[in-house]
Amino acid sequence: MNLEQLLTQWNDLIPTLQALNVAYLGVTTGIFETLHTQGKLSIESLEEKTGIESEYLKRFCMAAYAFDFLDKTETLYSLAPMGQLFVDENTKQKTLPAVFQSVFYPLMTSQILKFAKTGAHLHTFPPFEDPGVFPWMWAMMEHKFSSLFLNEVLPKIPFIEEIDRQRGVVVDIGCGNGWLLRNLAKRFTKLKGIGIDVSREGVEQAQSLSAGQKERLQFIFADFFACSLPPKVSLFIFSRTLHHLWTEKSRLVEKLAAHLESDSKVLVWEPLWPEKLDYLKQEKMKPIAFQNLHENVEGNRLLEANEIEGFLKACGLSVQKFLLENGLDAIFIGTKD
Repeated sequence: MNLEQLLTQWNDLIPTLQALNVAYLGVTTGIFETLHTQGKLSIESLEEKTGIESEYLKRFCMAAYAFDFLDKTETLYSLAPMGQLFVDENTKQKTLPAVFQSVFYPLMTSQILKFAKTGAHLHTFPPFEDPGVFPWMWAMMEHKFSSLFLNEVLPKIPFIEEIDRQRGVVVDIGCGNGWLLRNLAKRFTKLKGIGIDVSREGVEQAQSLSAGQKERLQFIFADFFACSLPPKVSLFIFSRTLHHLWTEKSRLVEKLAAHLESDSKVLVWEPLWPEKLDYLKQEKMKPIAFQNLHENVEGNRLLEANEIEGFLKACGLSVQKFLLENGLDAIFIGTKD
């Protein structure tokens, strides 16, 4: 590809990025949802219902109209079919991750620039300084990974049915907004779940979203190492969180080993760092290279498969590994037997 072709390719991406940024505003301000539920509205009515200042609202509506997210009939705005994609229950799981990532990735990049010369880290998740972004990070994680969990991970852990029959306890370490346990609780009516996270915002969101499941789901704002656990845990889950705890691997092995019963299991779901650097040249692997770059803001790195297997074996477990269809993620199941 020569320079002119490269510039054309990059410049063609800019309107797409602008469209995603407009969609992000439509979602996070509640404008899209308001029009979805209320139908056609004037600027005045939309301002009253969303609380968005009139001039910002007018300019947003004009931009959203330009990008085909809104339709306009005389003085009334309504959601266009493309705008509906971000609020419809059947489509938003597919559309929202791209919208959120279009904003999150530049924020991550700015953090890398901030710390690049000092080597400092921001030991928090999400690794942003703007608290207004926090709730949407958890929403992005839920929409991006819940379908992958249900369609590919869940069928590979049939033992969850026995845990459910025995009314066992599942502990999700680094639970975020609790999306994984909430999905499990919907499908299995007897098991109980405990979610633990060091993000207060994530835990508060989890507690709010699980209000109808309080008898079976508990979400705790705490450091896992300082958190007391029930006498028997059937399944420990690390859903894309083990690399966040890797610097404390020895303590983690010690705590898990102390709480693993003869029939306990550990499920680890992680994006895998390749064995050879050349593998990163593959198109599908480029997101892994970028993730590993921004993980350093938090002082983390992505893990190789043999490291995860070694961790589970150090806990006294035998290991099964399953590569997911995207070729980027794998799950590891550790069992005592």
